[in-house]
Amino acid sequence: MTSSTDHSHETRLKDVAQIVIGAGALALPVSMSEDTWDIAKALPPGNIIAIAGASVLIISGFVYTAYFRGHFRKHWPQFILRVLSIYGLTAIVSSATLIAVNQGNWITDPVLALSQTVLVALPASFAATIVDNLS
Repeated sequence: MTSSTDHSHETRLKDVAQIVIGAGALALPVSMSEDTWDIAKALPPGNIIAIAGASVLIISGFVYTAYFRGHFRKHWPQFILRVLSIYGLTAIVSSATLIAVNQGNWITDPVLALSQTVLVALPASFAATIVDNLS
């Protein structure tokens, strides 16, 4: 977040960089874990959806308490943008790290790639949210 009071609810380039760095800090080691690859193969789609939903809910709770408590009604579009930015950028970073370690092949097995991305994004999105809050 920016430190300026006038723009405290806006997502800026600095925030994007912090999100990407935070996500990468956990996405890289988690994406290299064979356990992550195996769990992604074993979990049914409903569980993957539940994990993604839980991630978004936890991010939402943290973002609300850190930035929007007392200002939500006036700034709810920025709240939605921040939550989606955090999870979306984290998913991109997670997918890229999986591709870099020869996993997450979106062409040959998009369902498995999505499952792996969601599993890597779970801890990575929390790190991204915390690093975004450091400023």
